Amino acid sequence: MNIPKQVKVGGLSYKIEETEEPILINNQLCYGSADYGNEVIKLSSSLQSQRVKKITFLHELFHCIFNDRCIESEDEEYLVDVLAKGLYQVVTDNPEIFECKKKVNCNPITYPSIPPDKLESIELRGM
Repeated sequence: MNIPKQVKVGGLSYKIEETEEPILINNQLCYGSADYGNEVIKLSSSLQSQRVKKITFLHELFHCIFNDRCIESEDEEYLVDVLAKGLYQVVTDNPEIFECKKKVNCNPITYPSIPPDKLESIELRGM
């Protein structure tokens, strides 16, 4: 799993930033934060492992999803943490499920360098 530079949630594009500055929320030091108004997810650059950084990204992403879907819960912090750790483990243990194969119909105007007999479809990986 790669952490992107940007992620879309419900039509909003959240920029992903790493910061060396401490992330404080309610006077508590955090690994990450989601700023809905400015559409920014911040991740602490002091995180020691890539695993923790990826889980933190998913954690903040779930906060953005909850916000977008108007999900309010007193247990939100617990819920997003459990979902982030669970999804991370599923993605890690089953990478083949998340490989993307996308078939596209090709148009000779769009792809003039492709011979007409090869235009039925092209398989694009990683899209």
